[in-house]
Amino acid sequence: MDKGEFFALYQPQLSVDGLRVVSAEALLRWSRPGIGTIGPDDFVPFAEDNKLIDELGSFMLERACETAAHWGDLPVSINVSPLQFARVDLAAYILTIAAKAGLPPGRLEIEITETAPIGDIAAVRATIAELRAQGVRVSLDDLGAGHATTCLMRELPLDRVKLGKSMADDAMTEKGAEHVSNLIQQARDFGLAVTAEGVETQAQLDFMRSCGCDRIQGYIFAKPMSGAEISAFARQFAG
Repeated sequence: MDKGEFFALYQPQLSVDGLRVVSAEALLRWSRPGIGTIGPDDFVPFAEDNKLIDELGSFMLERACETAAHWGDLPVSINVSPLQFARVDLAAYILTIAAKAGLPPGRLEIEITETAPIGDIAAVRATIAELRAQGVRVSLDDLGAGHATTCLMRELPLDRVKLGKSMADDAMTEKGAEHVSNLIQQARDFGLAVTAEGVETQAQLDFMRSCGCDRIQGYIFAKPMSGAEISAFARQFAG
């Protein structure tokens, strides 16, 4: 993998109360010659299996922090693979990158992705606690699918959980609606904020709002965009 072929896009997250842009998620993309743009679902598992994820993760952290430093007060959320949490110095490393970019810790949110199982829970918990002590927020991505089971809401000191696109789709069926509603309620019972990702329709937006999600992310408002476009979009959705 040539790091020069990778780039970041950013997708806004809006509050359900007033529909203000409150954050943006950094999304890694691979522009592969002869093929086109490839999403992370297709290359992150390969990178994890071949011990390349730390190099890619470092690239993403640096690029996203540098970009978000020019957004005024708008925070940025960045995905971190569970395999990266094997680094004993991960918290210090993340904070150093943010400081070098001029991004205050309070404007950074780390998302634990579920592309691989979370290993040493005690070590992950300690890293999260160290980050949060410095003002960094931490969320659990793709709740309700794969390795991200609801028990992690109890085991990890989190600020937020995120429901993936599959949950937005499932919510449109009678059986799925009950499941998604229960997941959101469990998160709220643990005192966690909830973001619904992959929201594309008004019906999905209305459902997620009624169940207590406080943030919405999805094509109903915006597709991923360049870092330069985020500020203008945020002004458009200023409340």
